[in-house]
Amino acid sequence: MQKISTDPSAPRKGFLQRELHEWFGNPLGDFWGGVVTTLALIPEVIGFTLVAGIPPYMGLFACIILPVFMSFFGGCPALVTGGAGSTILAAVPLVTAYWDTHPEYLFAATFLAGVIMFILGVVRFGSLIRFIPTSVMNGFVNGFATVIFISQAKLCFGDDVNWLMYVLIAVGIAIIYAFPLLQKRVKPLQKIPASFVAIGLITAFTLLSGVHVKTIGDMGSVSASFEHVGQIFARLPQVFTMECFLAILPFSFTIAFTGVMESLLTSRLVDETLQTTSRKNRECMALGAGNVLCSILGSSPGCGMIAMAVTNMKSGGKGRLSTLFIGIFMAILLFTLGFFMEMIPLAALVAVMFTVCFHTVKWPTLTKIYQFPLEETVLMLSTAAVVISTENIPYGVAVGMIIYGLMMAAKKLLPLAWRLPACVLLVAAGAACVWIGWGTVVAMALGVACVCIAAAVRREEGAGPREKAWAAAMIAVGFALVACGIVFVVTGSIFPDLPWFSWGMLHGE
Repeated sequence: MQKISTDPSAPRKGFLQRELHEWFGNPLGDFWGGVVTTLALIPEVIGFTLVAGIPPYMGLFACIILPVFMSFFGGCPALVTGGAGSTILAAVPLVTAYWDTHPEYLFAATFLAGVIMFILGVVRFGSLIRFIPTSVMNGFVNGFATVIFISQAKLCFGDDVNWLMYVLIAVGIAIIYAFPLLQKRVKPLQKIPASFVAIGLITAFTLLSGVHVKTIGDMGSVSASFEHVGQIFARLPQVFTMECFLAILPFSFTIAFTGVMESLLTSRLVDETLQTTSRKNRECMALGAGNVLCSILGSSPGCGMIAMAVTNMKSGGKGRLSTLFIGIFMAILLFTLGFFMEMIPLAALVAVMFTVCFHTVKWPTLTKIYQFPLEETVLMLSTAAVVISTENIPYGVAVGMIIYGLMMAAKKLLPLAWRLPACVLLVAAGAACVWIGWGTVVAMALGVACVCIAAAVRREEGAGPREKAWAAAMIAVGFALVACGIVFVVTGSIFPDLPWFSWGMLHGE
């Protein structure tokens, strides 16, 4: 019989070994991952803060506070946490309505969102992430990679963009893919990430040649300010009012669930990439405490960032040192080298992000789409489409899970003979929906659910030729319902004043 150890220090020893490995198991790779990711963070965060209408330094503050805090307390070592666009954009209506008169409302909303995130970790909400099916996960990854690609592509247009920027982007991408060939021949170069080389060479070229290209400084000043540090305490009488509570409550829940979902899904992607097992509930609690700290120190809310996590891993980062280095490097750049940060060409960072997006996409789900069951492909594409159209991860995942739930409910609860009639009911319900706003979205979701259920029926062993024929017909009808929804959405967005596309026409006014 195997002897069971009764040494109380045994579990603790295992914990310490894991922590030490996460801290010091990959120091050089974590260093380079931190350097490259810090530079890649700057334009993305500045862009989102400008859209939200808050000073850029507030988003960069979050990229100092959260990476340092999460490096010690987070549950996923390689997960990069910062001023993510999803949490910043979730607060846009609050900023628009109250920033000029009550800026403390944003920090109060961030504080409350942090408390909600912490509670979600305590009740083990993070454990639920394992129940999200792979097809929904792939849709989230592909959709968000596309969102990041579009956001970077927008930087390539405008009156201040010239042809040289496109050349430098192409050169940057070429360096990133060609440098590994040189690394195979020159061993001292093997630890230097190609992304860092591309940024360094392009920046050196523009500075030495004196050519004019769009830089980070053209997007907005990154000068730091401590104006809002501790403002939530300085204005406590305005914070502890019913008006403030009612104003921030919906935004706090939106920020909390958006941040938690993006962080958990990104941590799952990191686990799959590095073959690790992160502690999801610890991640939720640390993220909540980190956002409370952000609200006190006057920064924007934040969460895990999928593109930055991929950038970190692609540049060699795997452990806690990588996120600690990100916070340290960002602080150095912001407080001492802000002038240098503003001189970095956007072309170099766009080239890095384009390659990151390329490596983030789950290409087998697209290039080998014919090898996957139809229902899984449709579920993946639907999730990706919602993420891309709304730029909101929870919306995409929620739609994917609802469709998946309907499909599983039909499979588990309904006999084979009743599943096709259920498809008919779904299509009828979709057709009865109003073809405007959320009615169109609901109709399209019901059409996708019909396709998924009918596709699953076709693959059932007990399905005969008649059932398969009816299933094929329902797949066609479901796709037609979705196509009609797309036509209405596109037409309504381009020609909103068409009389047949107005609420008044539908209601006989």
